[in-house]
Amino acid sequence: MRKIELNENQKTFIGIDVSKDSLEVFVDTSSRRTVCPNQSRDLKRLARDLKKLSPELIVMEATGGYETQAAIAFTEASLPFAIVFPRRVRQLALGLGIIAKTDEIDARVIAYYGRVAGIEPKPLESNELRELAALTTRRSQLVQMRLMEENRVDTAHPSMRKTIKEHISWLKRQIEKVNTDIDRCIEQSDAWSGTRDLLTSVPGVGSVLASTLISELPELGALSHKKIAALVGVAPFPRDTGKFSGKRFCKGGRNSVRRVLYMAVISATRFNPVIKTFYQRLCENGKRKKVALIACARKMLVILNAMLRNNVPWLSEA
Repeated sequence: MRKIELNENQKTFIGIDVSKDSLEVFVDTSSRRTVCPNQSRDLKRLARDLKKLSPELIVMEATGGYETQAAIAFTEASLPFAIVFPRRVRQLALGLGIIAKTDEIDARVIAYYGRVAGIEPKPLESNELRELAALTTRRSQLVQMRLMEENRVDTAHPSMRKTIKEHISWLKRQIEKVNTDIDRCIEQSDAWSGTRDLLTSVPGVGSVLASTLISELPELGALSHKKIAALVGVAPFPRDTGKFSGKRFCKGGRNSVRRVLYMAVISATRFNPVIKTFYQRLCENGKRKKVALIACARKMLVILNAMLRNNVPWLSEA
């Protein structure tokens, strides 16, 4: 990778490529490169060393949870850090003509991405929020496994149907247990229980969507309507060039939130008077049903965002 020329007065950005066993660390102002074991004791020592550099930002890629221990160590050391999407970093590397991919190259590109992309430091969530997020993720996994097994029953060999049905029953019990644990986590927090009550006052919003929004979209109520829609991935983006005006499209965002929101909107088009009227008007104007549903999802998200921002329950006139 071509070395980026930096002035000595420029602030320090640090890129870290995280793997299961180790961290590849690159300091861009000095081109210093180190490897640190991904163990709690070593990470605390690394945090102390990086603290001496007074970095502007430490950037790591999301790696399925292997970055969590490092994030905890940096939080305890009061170091500014952010966890970014690996795909965006890789797209930057390809845009720079960097085809090769090694831990050292990745750490360099991550540091450069942090410098040019305007990344803001993001503090690590609390233990309670991480626990709630883990529970909601596990519930989604169990529901998906149950659906897969239910789809297998009819086409499975007769000798296998009994075991499949037993597995479905076991999955249902596990889902009920996880739902109980989620309710317990929310009840232990006055803020979360209040947020859940506000969210579930909206027809079509159940406990599944409410807990998903609490755990995976903590920005709800704190951002503008456009930003929250873009964050979830229900905001249309233009595709224009020259005299050509293409169709608007939705892309990116938090898929886990969007998926649950989409299912809730299907229910809301039947039982929520505001969403139902909006959906029917879109369909009457010639919009395809899927496009209309995405528009309804955006409208519902905007309503929920306004409710939390103003701390007011659902009003059918909203």
